[in-house]
Amino acid sequence: MKLNFLGCGSAFNPLDGNTSAYFTIGRKLYIVDVGESVFLKLYQKDLLRQYDEILILITHLHADHVGSLPSLISYAYYVLGKTVMVMHPDPGLWQLLDLMGIDRAAYHRLECHALEDGKLNINAVPVRHADDMRCYGYVIECDGESIYYSGDSYEIPESILQKFRNREIIRIYQDTAEFSSGHRSHCPLEELERDIPEDLRKYVYCMHFTTDFTEKLKTMGFCQVMQPVKI
Repeated sequence: MKLNFLGCGSAFNPLDGNTSAYFTIGRKLYIVDVGESVFLKLYQKDLLRQYDEILILITHLHADHVGSLPSLISYAYYVLGKTVMVMHPDPGLWQLLDLMGIDRAAYHRLECHALEDGKLNINAVPVRHADDMRCYGYVIECDGESIYYSGDSYEIPESILQKFRNREIIRIYQDTAEFSSGHRSHCPLEELERDIPEDLRKYVYCMHFTTDFTEKLKTMGFCQVMQPVKI
């Protein structure tokens, strides 16, 4: 299963686009997070029109992860005649969409921690990012292979690290900060270096960049989901 990225930037790095990924299985489109820039990217690629079903996974409610979700839902429902499915374990998302004027008939709510969808299994993993909000990563399993997508998290859960080291999870997609700071919200590169053995770093894809530290990642052996914009 290949993840295709629409952006790799953080909330304060709009030039690289909001971090979001998609993949397809048959006639179904799966999207992870829909930040402010994401609906435009999907529209430009005409992806919403091409697929019969659309399932969206939301990691948490910060604007760079849900900012254009209302537009996507409305466009799919009123223009394309499609009712998208939205998965998120916490009811706060539906309340947010209510406040934005999105009719609950325009989308299917999947308020759950686990979902079996044909040959696909999706499990939400609680992660630590913001003190005032419940945040989740996702383990996505298909055809016997599992990947982990962090969303926003300042650490990789120990259960995920253990499965990754045992190769039960084959790839990690992790939001990564170049430096640690007093305000912990994304995984510092130094902690990633500490937690991931050198021989497994080629299976870790860094994302959600505020700064461009491509050369550091290459030197340490990590990958990145997209090349950041040079300014």
